[in-house]
Amino acid sequence: MQENILEYQREQRIRAILEAIPDDLMLVDSAGNIREYKAGKSANHLPMDRFLGTTLGELFTETVSEQLQSAIRAGLNSLQTPVIEVTLEGRDFEARVVPMESDLVLILFRDVTVEREAERLKSEFIAAVSHELKTPLASILGFSELLLDDSYSPAELKEFLENIQYSSLRLKDMVNNLLDTSRLEAGRFTVSQQPVDLQFTLAQTGRSFAGVAKLSQIHFIWELDPLPIIEADPERIGQVVGNLLSNAFKFCPKGGTIWLRARPHGGVLLEVEDTGPGIPLEEQSQLFHRYSRTPSAMRRGIVGTGLGLYISKAIVEAHQGRIWVESQGGKGAKFSVWLPF
Repeated sequence: MQENILEYQREQRIRAILEAIPDDLMLVDSAGNIREYKAGKSANHLPMDRFLGTTLGELFTETVSEQLQSAIRAGLNSLQTPVIEVTLEGRDFEARVVPMESDLVLILFRDVTVEREAERLKSEFIAAVSHELKTPLASILGFSELLLDDSYSPAELKEFLENIQYSSLRLKDMVNNLLDTSRLEAGRFTVSQQPVDLQFTLAQTGRSFAGVAKLSQIHFIWELDPLPIIEADPERIGQVVGNLLSNAFKFCPKGGTIWLRARPHGGVLLEVEDTGPGIPLEEQSQLFHRYSRTPSAMRRGIVGTGLGLYISKAIVEAHQGRIWVESQGGKGAKFSVWLPF
């Protein structure tokens, strides 16, 4: 009697432990027969209500079934804990095989889809940042070497310096975007607002793109009306406009036109418009997300970190303003920013 009670208590403890494990669990014998199962606590757990009384071969594709059977054999023969990755129901799972008594193993399925997607985004992000940093650095180094040669005219030297300045500003913007992303994730992102006329900030930002406009053979037009005094962080607003102009110059073709506009509009309305290829309507909702790069941009080989618009949106919203895009595929794009008094 006492032994039965102890055995019952042991089973209850084991069951409680298994219930506490958040993963999908499956008890399988060496022949692949599923003896018991337990659905995990995740919303994306496997549809295990159909598992009992079936075999691995009946449930999964031949490839997945062979992977699991091989891991089961390895676990039973070596008493190790093999871990494999399989794709089930369109999601990525890590399957951990734990040898049990006799010819039984416990397979724990953990959904790692989110982790794998994060790893993919991280790899793409690192590659994009590396590429983005290389381009302005190569420009700075190249034009610096040319400056060391005394055989150029004053006009040529001025052009070299303009390119160095533009490339330096691009590096500064990229570093700022990276730092601001970290601050946003840590909840430490702030703006320092003060009464300001943004005319000087916008003109300064526009001038920094004059060199790239000349090199790219793109018409760059400023239309800056007299502006009212508003409460804003001029450096941050300059960062927003710089991000918008940088994107416009990436997409605008040679011979195209980019406009930088500013006018009073119940506050201040800023616009950056280009005659580039435009943004398909179905992609526009992705633009302001972190690390987001649209399929059309990737198809064209346009590099980027996917942070500029994400940071710009955070800056504008910290000013209680709005940022939005208007575009039709093949007809250019216009990004607008509205800032209140």
